[in-house]
This record gives sequence, C-alpha cells and structure tokens, in this order.
Amino acid sequence: MVHVTLESKLSLGLRQPRYSSYNLYRVVINGEEGESYEYEVEADSYAEASRQGESLASGMVDIQYIEVYQMA
Repeated sequence: MVHVTLESKLSLGLRQPRYSSYNLYRVVINGEEGESYEYEVEADSYAEASRQGESLASGMVDIQYIEVYQMA
C-alpha cells in the first residue's frame, strides 16, 4: 500500500502562509489493484478537492473510487 501526502500552502505577498481548516481536504484515491494514495489539498468544495486529487493521481493509478474528507 502506498501513501503519498502533499502539503498545500497559500501565501500572499510577504504575509506568512495561511491555512483555513474550512478549505483543507484529505483526498484518498483508491486504485483497482488495492493501492491507495492520500493527498491534502486546499479547495473551495468537495467536488473541487475530488478533481484535484484525481488530477494528482492521474497516470499513477487506475482509479476505482475517491474519498474526500474535510479536515477540521
């Protein structure tokens, strides 16, 4: 089983990176052969988080299903 975690930071000019728990999602991509990839993405909705996760995993896995969780 493979677990990959990416971290997303938003920085505006000289300000420090800003995190908002309302915009952070954990996306788990489950493959047809039992493999699993996990990403943390910043998005405005579950649908956008799912699209980002699918894009990150494309070419690495034949996707069976995608799980999206909002991080609190």
